[in-house]
Amino acid sequence: FLTEMDGVNGKGKDLMLYVIGATNKPWSLDWPFLRRFQKRIYVSLPTQEAREKLFEQYTAPLRKDIRVNITELAKLFDGYSASDIKDVCQAAQIKAVHEIFNAPDYHEPVSGEAPIQPRELTTSDFKTIMERRKPSVSLEMIRAYHKWSEEFRAL
Repeated sequence: FLTEMDGVNGKGKDLMLYVIGATNKPWSLDWPFLRRFQKRIYVSLPTQEAREKLFEQYTAPLRKDIRVNITELAKLFDGYSASDIKDVCQAAQIKAVHEIFNAPDYHEPVSGEAPIQPRELTTSDFKTIMERRKPSVSLEMIRAYHKWSEEFRAL
């Protein structure tokens, strides 16, 4: 594989091939493999602005109380990855849906009856999820990413 990567653009063809790789553990890659990638880019955890956009995107299709403040949510979830934020939004929606099924007066809608809609999500729902769902990236891992990016001059 490594030999093929070395020669892929030098075979006299009018073809330029770019190989892009992604990993959660760049320090696990061996040097012969790593040196074939001229550029290394470290993608850090999302900024406040990025977290706001993620919450806007993932909560857009959900019913939210008008008092849910996206900026406040983004501040609360500092240190969470984009994937974590997606999971939190899904968990909040699932919580509201479970409440429907667990209600003592729950019944399957009959023909012609409007389906039961989940209640609007509140900031409290997200805080409850936060108590159970911690960030997937530890401080130790962040330090390892920074060390690696400095050592290998990642952009």
